Amino acid sequence: MKQTVTDTMLMPTYVSRFSCIGGDCEDTCCAGWGVTLDKGTFLHYQSCFDPVLRPLFTSYVKRYEHSKADHDYGHIELQKDACKSCGLLSEKKLCRIHERIGEEALSDTCAYYPRTVHHLGDLHQVVLTLSCPEAARLALLAEDAFGFVGEERTFSLDYISQVQPRHGFSLAAMDDIRTLLFQILRSPDITLSNRLKVIGHDCERLTTLIQKQQLGAMPEFLLSLEAELESGAAMNPLVGLAELPEVQAQITAVTFMGFLTARKQSHTPHVRDVLGEVTRGLGLKEGVPMDGPALIRAYELGLSRLAPAMAAVPWLLEHYVLNETLRELFPWGQESPKQHYATVVIRFAMVRLLLAGRAAARETTLTPAELAETVQVACRHYHHDAHFTKFALENLAAAGWDSLERLQTLL
Repeated sequence: MKQTVTDTMLMPTYVSRFSCIGGDCEDTCCAGWGVTLDKGTFLHYQSCFDPVLRPLFTSYVKRYEHSKADHDYGHIELQKDACKSCGLLSEKKLCRIHERIGEEALSDTCAYYPRTVHHLGDLHQVVLTLSCPEAARLALLAEDAFGFVGEERTFSLDYISQVQPRHGFSLAAMDDIRTLLFQILRSPDITLSNRLKVIGHDCERLTTLIQKQQLGAMPEFLLSLEAELESGAAMNPLVGLAELPEVQAQITAVTFMGFLTARKQSHTPHVRDVLGEVTRGLGLKEGVPMDGPALIRAYELGLSRLAPAMAAVPWLLEHYVLNETLRELFPWGQESPKQHYATVVIRFAMVRLLLAGRAAARETTLTPAELAETVQVACRHYHHDAHFTKFALENLAAAGWDSLERLQTLL
């Protein structure tokens, strides 16, 4: 019997509106990804004698040979079709396990995706990953998606991420810093790119305090951030910084094409279609040297065509960034706050590249639904691959673009 936790959990408003749309989903989570099984679920399937499921479990449910953890005990193998669908998915894209023996028989992975649950101190927080098309639409298209509500929810204890103190900080101090940075991201008075630049300087200062083990200076650090925001001094480092679309295009396109080539075999048809439109819009071809001037022209055309599309949902990119910082407990999700910031910048730049590339491929304006779809594909392509961040950071370091000043030109 799985241990569960029931609590009033804090979540963005859009999370409270979410429910899976099942067979109507255009990019099912039951394809292209491995389906991990916890030990209890694995053993339950092994002892199931349902006449429809039994032969499928025999064919597709396999134990991980070297597993040492109950939550990562086995998996469901994928079919050899073009979609690489889960072996338990029906022709109507519905789960046969859910259909035959009920929702309670699903593994934690299947039951709770796209939800992420963090337990920090006395608080449980729920947020969704935007690799789910329905989650992306709800989070990105509704202006009120990031109000917050508390609702009673029940989750398996194994599924909840228990946040631990890091770098010598208490959980309370970590939450104070996280809350302040989140408030900066929601500031309506400056552009999103400038908000991200302000946060970059804060993360660099915070990382320096950690490296020098000056944790006693943290209360003073927080007070200074609040004072700088109140007085406007936080904007001083941004004076004179110019937008550099030619740099954005070339740096992000190199990473885009390198990772696209390395991971193309794992793409679902839906992902392939969207990424194919992006590459056409930017004039990029696998195995063909990149034409820098042509790429820059295509990117700038895409940005100009993107502007009227974004006017319909001006909060879309802000909501994307808010969601990712919540989902990853920014700035505590990487080795240091500065490294986590670099990850946020890279993903933001890649999302914008995909949006610009798809807009450049169109004579007509992208619809809000197509904008959300593009972000969803970016999240599925990048956020669920553990190798992407490492790949992107190594590329930037090799090109000498990993300093704060150069990172911020990508914004």
